[in-house]
Amino acid sequence: MKVLAVIDMQNDFLTGVLGNAECANTISQVVDVIQNGNYDHIFLTRDTHKENYMETQEGKKLPVPHCIKNTEGWEINADVMAAVKEKYDGKYTIVDKPTFGSVDLAAKLKEICENTYDTEIEFAGVCTGICVISNVLLAKANLYEAQIKVIEKACACVTPDTHRTAIDAMKTCQIDIV
Repeated sequence: MKVLAVIDMQNDFLTGVLGNAECANTISQVVDVIQNGNYDHIFLTRDTHKENYMETQEGKKLPVPHCIKNTEGWEINADVMAAVKEKYDGKYTIVDKPTFGSVDLAAKLKEICENTYDTEIEFAGVCTGICVISNVLLAKANLYEAQIKVIEKACACVTPDTHRTAIDAMKTCQIDIV
């Protein structure tokens, strides 16, 4: 079983209110991974907040409203979605998550992969130092015998330094960086 988890490739993180060149540059890399990969299933996460975001704990610590449900910024990048629909129609799942790491994604990964041998789960997306690392570690905790990989060139963070720090932390946790 080979699965790809695409983390938060949403407009707000790429070109919107929290976007930056580092993250925007991953769009073509993620599309390339999707088009050239051979996956049994793809999961895509969507950071999902409500209108009251600024009243939440996260909103108080990161006071930039983003990924408000049903807004353009909340949508997954059109190029990424087009690549998924073209090659994996019927073999993908979108998981909305209210915080950095998704317990729902971890549960869905465990459900689809738990009883398979040679399970491989690859991760791509943004932001490496927040949402990617959170979901990678949840997957590792729930599927500790699965081969968990992060496709480094298809991930980015706020800065190259925060990206590198997250990559090094994941290596320490026995995550394969490819």
